[in-house]
Amino acid sequence: MRSPKVLFLTGLGAGLSPVAPGTAGSVVGLLLYLLFLSKMPCIIALFVILFVMGLSIHFCEESVALFGEEDSPKIVIDEIVGMWVSLFCVKLSFYSVVDAFLIFRFFDIYKPYPVRFMDRLGGGAGIVMDDVMAGILTNIILRIIF
Repeated sequence: MRSPKVLFLTGLGAGLSPVAPGTAGSVVGLLLYLLFLSKMPCIIALFVILFVMGLSIHFCEESVALFGEEDSPKIVIDEIVGMWVSLFCVKLSFYSVVDAFLIFRFFDIYKPYPVRFMDRLGGGAGIVMDDVMAGILTNIILRIIF
């Protein structure tokens, strides 16, 4: 479990949480965004998000061999990327961060259209892109609210 690929997919181990691994991954994503991406110009943050998203899709393709199941709950890199998309270039405040977390978790758990549509892509794309879509919807809502 200490391979770099497993650490990446599990969000530095957050996905190994026995309770609510997706929520734990979202917290890691939130913290990483606040610590690193929020300090970058939006264009650089966008490239980081796109790079990690591409890497996530690629590694998630191999996740069945690593975890023995498709879309294992241990994989939380998708929640991390989704949180990054949720907060991408949004004016940060206590309320926008809390709202981003809650709205993103709602979309990730209940998967309304178009989140569910992306989930049906299957493979690594389906694992990651539903969370990216949840992040896009969250980002739009935050921009309207704030």
